[in-house]
Amino acid sequence: MSPDASRQMRPPRALYPIGFKVGNALGRPFMPELQARVLRDALSLLTGPPRPGEIVSREYPEYAASA
Repeated sequence: MSPDASRQMRPPRALYPIGFKVGNALGRPFMPELQARVLRDALSLLTGPPRPGEIVSREYPEYAASA
């Protein structure tokens, strides 16, 4: 949930969903389509080579719209 913390830990791959609040790592409750999409995006990072320290940022407009 924090790109700065992820950069310091240098995981082999990381997804940063822009604007998500702590506790909503996959999206808000009762948003199964969004949660599945975020999970698929995160899992898709496993198909590429590890790039320690690189953080892929993605926007999910439906998360912001449900605020």
